[in-house]
Amino acid sequence: PLLQRRGVIHYGRVLMKPGKPLTCATIETPEREGKPRLLVFGLPGNPVSSIVTFHLVVHPCIRKLKGYADPHLRRVRVLTSTPMKLDPERPEYHRVMLKWDDASGALVGITTGGQRSSRLLSMRSANALLELPQASGVLPVGSTVSALVIGDLSHANIRSSLTLPFLPAGAAP
Repeated sequence: PLLQRRGVIHYGRVLMKPGKPLTCATIETPEREGKPRLLVFGLPGNPVSSIVTFHLVVHPCIRKLKGYADPHLRRVRVLTSTPMKLDPERPEYHRVMLKWDDASGALVGITTGGQRSSRLLSMRSANALLELPQASGVLPVGSTVSALVIGDLSHANIRSSLTLPFLPAGAAP
């Protein structure tokens, strides 16, 4: 209600897991007269949902406001290391640790365990978010999916001579 009275809510719920209750609004304030509106984000209450939505929405927005030519998270193709149950209701950002696998010549996404949005430990070792589609069924081991890099890859065992094939923003796996 406060944001509605003071400004414009651009969205208040999003179709994603975790992070469904995410708000973006702009507000006018008397002390900002003649200046651009104030951008406000309301992040979800669960810690993991809050961290994930910060990485996906707020961080790129801050980078855009700072003038980055490409403010988006880096997207890479990875192989799944375990079967991934899909959600028929929402696309999911599954927390993983990326590791280089010499045998397959590819990055592999290793799940950080239970993906409940209240399970903060699932973020501790995560350096990427697998982009799992909204669908029924299970992705088998070895499926190629895109992942968004959210952390340090120095422990991913990537040879220094290797250049990662970052995908353009919006590219599908």
